[in-house]
Amino acid sequence: MLHPDELNRLVDLVAALYDFTDAGPRGRRLLLTQANLGRFLGGLDLSGSPRIVAAAILTQIENYGYLPDQPTIHALGALLSYLLTLGDLPADQKTFLASLIVKYSLVTDPIYIKKIGEDYSVNTTVERKPDAANTAPPITNQIEASPSFKIDLKDPTGLESIINSEDNFLDVSWLFGALYSAQAVCRIEVPEDTAKGTGFLIGPDLVLTNAHVLKNLEYVKDAVLRFDYRADALGTVPNQGRLFRLVPDFYFFSPAELLDYALVRVQGRPLEQVITQEKGLSPMDLVLKGKHRGYLVTKTDYVREHDRVNIIQHPDGDPMKVVMTQNYVIGDMANTRVHYVADTMGGSSGSPVFNRKWEVVALHHSGAPYPPESVDPKKGWKGQFRVNQGIPMRDILKDFQTRDLERYLPSS
Repeated sequence: MLHPDELNRLVDLVAALYDFTDAGPRGRRLLLTQANLGRFLGGLDLSGSPRIVAAAILTQIENYGYLPDQPTIHALGALLSYLLTLGDLPADQKTFLASLIVKYSLVTDPIYIKKIGEDYSVNTTVERKPDAANTAPPITNQIEASPSFKIDLKDPTGLESIINSEDNFLDVSWLFGALYSAQAVCRIEVPEDTAKGTGFLIGPDLVLTNAHVLKNLEYVKDAVLRFDYRADALGTVPNQGRLFRLVPDFYFFSPAELLDYALVRVQGRPLEQVITQEKGLSPMDLVLKGKHRGYLVTKTDYVREHDRVNIIQHPDGDPMKVVMTQNYVIGDMANTRVHYVADTMGGSSGSPVFNRKWEVVALHHSGAPYPPESVDPKKGWKGQFRVNQGIPMRDILKDFQTRDLERYLPSS
């Protein structure tokens, strides 16, 4: 597949890595394991000279093809993608690796290809196209503009003060909370493969999102929910997630200018295989057991200024992301809205806003740069504060009660 000069250059590059020179066989074994290529360890002698071992590894994985459990990633692509994450490689070597990935379709995830193309200025023609079975479907983005809102800060300097005084000491249990909660978050597409926003389970088969994401019953009929759509440690998307459709005639909403929510029902239970009836388990306990409650817990707690909030989302339709730092409430609940600082983008609409206990306290509604006049039209929001607006769950659940929608929610 590779041209002889490309293969020779790649062998030299791999052979010069610390894992192949100073770390010896143990380092070489670790390199393959971290690149998710541990399946090749049994058939390789890792004790030879760095160049001989590097050539043997590259020859074997080049001939192997795409990974059965990651059909959009060629074995060689898995190694090169991992090498791109190493901080000590020179820029020209990373550009070379990225160009090989693009040229030979070693990764067929379009989001990843776009990212490395931009990061490493790759301008390479694709010479080798994979079989259709190894190609990820193209993902388009037709995200509607989020509703606008007025940012009324009593003390604008306090916004910068909050950001700059952020402490980054987080209990490790917070990470388990993110892993646990992410299982109940999905990307909403209308139609399939066209990203519109984010949603989350508030019952085993109930999803909450924004009304401006799912505007009417026609949207509901065409919508697809994509769960488990996330990138791996290398930045690639090993699979395209699990798809679910909605019950076409189940749709309750509040307009964008009011509470901007849409409550819909899933055809099936996305977390059915891991649901447990055990009570009193923390998110960390549940993650370690491979279990889940089946939905996210909603809370009517009052959200106060300086409270820390976390957001799990699909910004710009990308694989799932979580915001866990630089994210504070800057204004108490008032008039069915709460304001907070966090990074969001189009596609984040409908995301769950969590408190410290990973309980949903608000439905993300919209975001805007602050101060608005300082935004460079060419650079967008980069480097600017993000002031976001959410709908408190307190108000949404109160509206559910008024409209007799509580009967659809779990009893506990």
